[in-house]
Amino acid sequence: MKLHILGTAGQLPTRTRSQNAYFLDWLYGGVLFDPGEGAQRQFTFAGISPGRIHKIFISHFHGDHCLGLPGIMQRLSLMELKHEVHIYFPEEGRPYFDALSIASKYTHRINFHLHPLHEGAVEETEDYRIEAYDLLHSTPTLGYRFIDKSRMHFRKELLEEMHLYGPILGELERNGKIKHQGKTIIRDELSYYSNEKIFAYVLDTGICDSIPKLIRNADLVLMEATYLGSEFALAEEFMHMTAEKAAEYAKDNNVKKLALTHFSERYKDLNLYQKAVEKTYKNTHISHDLDVIEF
Repeated sequence: MKLHILGTAGQLPTRTRSQNAYFLDWLYGGVLFDPGEGAQRQFTFAGISPGRIHKIFISHFHGDHCLGLPGIMQRLSLMELKHEVHIYFPEEGRPYFDALSIASKYTHRINFHLHPLHEGAVEETEDYRIEAYDLLHSTPTLGYRFIDKSRMHFRKELLEEMHLYGPILGELERNGKIKHQGKTIIRDELSYYSNEKIFAYVLDTGICDSIPKLIRNADLVLMEATYLGSEFALAEEFMHMTAEKAAEYAKDNNVKKLALTHFSERYKDLNLYQKAVEKTYKNTHISHDLDVIEF
């Protein structure tokens, strides 16, 4: 997977930080999270076509997480996409979604499939599962956990060695075994299982019991860090996370990589964040606009 960091600002954009927007380059279709103002332009700077969006997830309906949604919806409609686009959001925010979706006049050329959510299972196939968890914030807010399930893959070197190509591979995959060159070939003998892969999206929240469930054993966690520990009282008052607490969560829950974002405009030097977390959890990425994180 690749996560494209399109914007890293908190409530207010700065000269160097656009508002929230994150694009997950996923095997099952691109996923856009929380498009704030300027999201369309950030797609252009990142060299990504918005037409790659298959799903849009909104964590909550504060402006820095959703005011770019009307532009994105109109852009996708203008492109007349051939694939479906699904939009997921907390059910309590439906009035705000409805207002945003008709924020200006435009020609509706595609249908958007809406999924108002509560905490729980969002979607599951034989290949992946998506879960939603309630977070602690001043408006109903959901965090999201994406799980790529362990899957069987052919070992390419063995296929080449046995000269197995084309339709016969489809038969082997469907039936589990085939006859080839006078031998019975079993799929398991030519395959391996990939590891489960987990991505967790955690914006915005104060300290709460849902966070460990969201992030446990994740390969990558994207978490807000609006404040540094010196402003812990503000973080508690406004139900946001400090960088130090995010690092502690990552350390305690077997997270492989932590990426921090959603920085308050009060912090001009993001090196302060690196210094704040390096003793607690070294594998932390301090996000900048247009960063790409592979995992």
